[in-house]
Amino acid sequence: MFRVSGIGKCWLFVLLGLLIASSAKTDELQIGATAQYVYNSNFFSSAANENEANSFQIGPNIGISDGDGRFRYDVFFAGSYQAFVDQGGADAWESQLRARATYDIDRRTTIRVTERFRDVSNLRFSRADITLAVNSLDPRQDRYFRNDVEAEVIRELTRNLTLSVRAGHLWTDFKDNIDRNDSQGYNVGSELNYRVATAHTLGVGVTYTYQDFDEAESRIGSTADYLNTYAVWTWQIADRIQFSMNGGPAWVRSDEDSTNVISQSQFVGARLDGDLLRADFASCFNALASNCDLVNGNPIPANDLGGRQNFALTTGERVGHESVLTFFGGASIQASFAEWNLLASYSRRQNSTTGAALASSFDQVLLNLEYAPPKYRWSTFVAASWDRRSTLTDATLIDFNVAAGTDNAAERTTAFTSVTGSGIGRDNYTAIVGVRNAVTRQWSGTLEFRYRRTELDDPRTSRPGIDTYFLLFTIDYDYDPIQF
Repeated sequence: MFRVSGIGKCWLFVLLGLLIASSAKTDELQIGATAQYVYNSNFFSSAANENEANSFQIGPNIGISDGDGRFRYDVFFAGSYQAFVDQGGADAWESQLRARATYDIDRRTTIRVTERFRDVSNLRFSRADITLAVNSLDPRQDRYFRNDVEAEVIRELTRNLTLSVRAGHLWTDFKDNIDRNDSQGYNVGSELNYRVATAHTLGVGVTYTYQDFDEAESRIGSTADYLNTYAVWTWQIADRIQFSMNGGPAWVRSDEDSTNVISQSQFVGARLDGDLLRADFASCFNALASNCDLVNGNPIPANDLGGRQNFALTTGERVGHESVLTFFGGASIQASFAEWNLLASYSRRQNSTTGAALASSFDQVLLNLEYAPPKYRWSTFVAASWDRRSTLTDATLIDFNVAAGTDNAAERTTAFTSVTGSGIGRDNYTAIVGVRNAVTRQWSGTLEFRYRRTELDDPRTSRPGIDTYFLLFTIDYDYDPIQF
């Protein structure tokens, strides 16, 4: 399969956005820059051996929008280079892009295309990330590419009846992948909404998603099908208070690839705290690769984990395919007053970026509260969330028998499979508190404290929770919008 690199795709989308902007009268151009200092208490997300990190980040922000006429668009790009003071080899350029174009075919028909791209480090997260529920990846993976594109057609059938049809594509690519499955997915859906009263709208919808997971080390590739039907209720309680809920049954099917061979490195090991280590054979309980202890044992420093080898999977249990009936949906309330902004929500949906080759769900409870007195230049905010990523079907697990190899390092000899139940996943507990001050119309500063605890759930091994603290100071400079 042909793949464009993550950075290459990002710049491709930026150029596409600028091309769109040049083909129509641009209403507004926004240019700015952001500089940030970050303290991270646990850079490698290690429960046993935390390493601090200090870094400086700087980069531009560019936004182009046109809000008039039948064709409207909004393109925003944010790039930054993060340099670390005390972690070698971690410096990197990161970029995010979001773009939306809308075209009114006639008074009742609208076409909308939305594009989102992220090339980011998974060792950081922001208030926007937890609001959008994109901080769901395993913290052991330090970087990933993600791209979402969706096209939607909205048609007003009558004054109160609206039909929408949409289709989308999603891909996720883990950089320097060890044991996470890259994936891409396709989805189609339709929703019908009827305004039954001034403050109430009811609707029904259906969504189908197909997801294809690539094979990864010690992980069999698979495909997953999701069929979700749901009902929608939106209640406009007051001018600035809205309650909405949706939900319904979801049928999920996972089909594992029928491979008889798995590829893996010769020696058992991993990169911990930035160092590549091979497991000492004496630390492998019952001579199993999954039981090798790289933390409390006597790991062996190494330059590599040996050559790649193919292991036959001719024995052991397999899941093959399995179906399950579950529930997707959620509820939220949004309120905006003179000084307060509130968002509280619960949602349960398909997890598109699990990194595990299995159909998964993503549950999240979120609270976002901001106090912004209009007569002052400062504001304060707090955000908190709990989210759980969990597999929905049984899984085939691959393990290896090991023997003492070079320097007594654990060397894989044979592979075998076993079946485990659903529910493999992790929990994230996140909290952010901060204060922002607009010094002038163009200059502003933000001070934030962030906390994240991650608890991993894996039947093969017991892992302690991972705690990470962040302290951030950000300076933003925004030019006055340029009108065209």
